Amino acid sequence: MPLFEYPELIVTQIALIFLSIIWLLRRNDELPLLISTFLFYVASYRYWAVTSDVNDWVNLGSFGFTSITDEVALMALSYIVLGEICLLATYMLRQGSVLPLTTLEINSTYYDNSGDRLLFRWLRPKVLLLGLFCIPLVLLTRSNVIDQVSAGRSLAFQISGYLRLFPFVLVGVATLVVCLWKFGGFSSSINKVIAVAILVSLVNLTFSSSGRFQFLGWLSASGIILASSYKPNTRLFILTTVAIISIGVFAVAGALRNPHVNPDILNQAAWERAFSAEDANMLDGFVLIQEVYPQRLDFRLGMEHLEILLRPIPRSLWPEKPVGGYMNQLGLITADTGFTLGISPTLFGSFYAEAGLMGIAVFSSVYGAILAAIVRYTARLQLFAGVLIRAILCASLIPLLRGGDLPGIYAWIGMAFWPCFLLLWLKRSDLKLKLSKLSQDYYSQPEN
Repeated sequence: MPLFEYPELIVTQIALIFLSIIWLLRRNDELPLLISTFLFYVASYRYWAVTSDVNDWVNLGSFGFTSITDEVALMALSYIVLGEICLLATYMLRQGSVLPLTTLEINSTYYDNSGDRLLFRWLRPKVLLLGLFCIPLVLLTRSNVIDQVSAGRSLAFQISGYLRLFPFVLVGVATLVVCLWKFGGFSSSINKVIAVAILVSLVNLTFSSSGRFQFLGWLSASGIILASSYKPNTRLFILTTVAIISIGVFAVAGALRNPHVNPDILNQAAWERAFSAEDANMLDGFVLIQEVYPQRLDFRLGMEHLEILLRPIPRSLWPEKPVGGYMNQLGLITADTGFTLGISPTLFGSFYAEAGLMGIAVFSSVYGAILAAIVRYTARLQLFAGVLIRAILCASLIPLLRGGDLPGIYAWIGMAFWPCFLLLWLKRSDLKLKLSKLSQDYYSQPEN
């Protein structure tokens, strides 16, 4: 019997969205709004779409799972809302900083005084060369993976994960290019032409049914970067526009998964896919997780997170390395099945797999505190580094909130943004905020 009914849960999620909007307007911090809107779409809206006969619950009866009912989905929805409350409450209690506003006037003064133009002069050729080098390398990597799959090798068990995930580096390259452009790093026309050519190539390489999460990742990061120089109310409008465009583009890419879709009705198919929350079936995934733990598998008790450290070890060096994902652990998917399958259960589904309801409450609070610490840290960095880190964080939150195989998600983040992490590490001393009148102006902003 669900503890709460649907009207109470959807009102709670809508209230959290409004609270997140107020938070953005007062603290210039978009992170709670991203979390609350994403979870609303994949949770309350998904429940409405199915119960209103706009869509159907996922059916994995062929794998031995029972059919999803509205009652068990409502229970899963209440667990997701609980996790969202714990996550956002902890974040808002711990993140008390007003994030600095990037303006053109600040940029011109700030960078002349701090020497960041020297940093951009050092960074600009390296980013352009990296982009030009990675594009053909990604094409070769994809071709190699396709050849191995065509030869009968298992994508999940017999092909190197590093090789399979390498194309995600395009997300990090695009993020660096957009951030460098935003902060005036491309001064000459030839540099801008090369940067545009790289971005156009990245669009062609990532806009597809298989690469749509790559496309969504760098599009989200770009939106955060481009909106960073505007006041919070304008940023709210820009981020809302980017979110709508992202959902539309993601739905179009999802519609392309159907090889028989007529190009003349592609837009209609994409609209129906977005309206029916076809790709937002994480609530269904949470229901399946509840059927697995602890009935079929014991709670993981932290192993889901420990595997983040174990996953990078190649299977060639550790043939008996435990498989990830409950479908693999149940033996429903093996190297011989020839396919991969899994319904993402949101981040809170992964927490539930760790320790049930207690896992949701504890891990949600821990993640909220970690996210708050990262955002507070960005306020102590120079504007370029602060905006870059927040863009990476927001882009990473999309697959993270989607949930599923946590080690695989963190592998995605690492392979996507390693160029950004490398820059932040190599130039860590140069990217710290210098004590100046300008930095004092940032921290003199009212907290409330």
